[in-house]
Amino acid sequence: MVFIGFWLSPLSPWNDLFTNIPIAYAFGFLFSIISQELFLPMVILGYWLSNILGFVLMHYGYFHLKEKKYSLKENWKSYFLWTTIYTILVIILIHYKILPSAQDVVSFFNK
Repeated sequence: MVFIGFWLSPLSPWNDLFTNIPIAYAFGFLFSIISQELFLPMVILGYWLSNILGFVLMHYGYFHLKEKKYSLKENWKSYFLWTTIYTILVIILIHYKILPSAQDVVSFFNK
């Protein structure tokens, strides 16, 4: 659990390109089927959820190994802070078209 959590968490930003951003894009793409306007908000939410899940899994796994009681209540502020920082970065990348939009992704696969 610690490894999977680390892989998903913002503590390993090198993996975003391979894991968190594709998860977030898939999440956004699913909602963009309903409405294109949902794409960016759902990408942001998907990115947050994948990063927060990474923190939770990492901490839970660590505390489980050390036989200590895990408390989400004690750690939620750091989860929120780091996830927010990385989310702002992803929003900037999408806004400046460094990352493709949902239409670009669909167009690429339809060629």
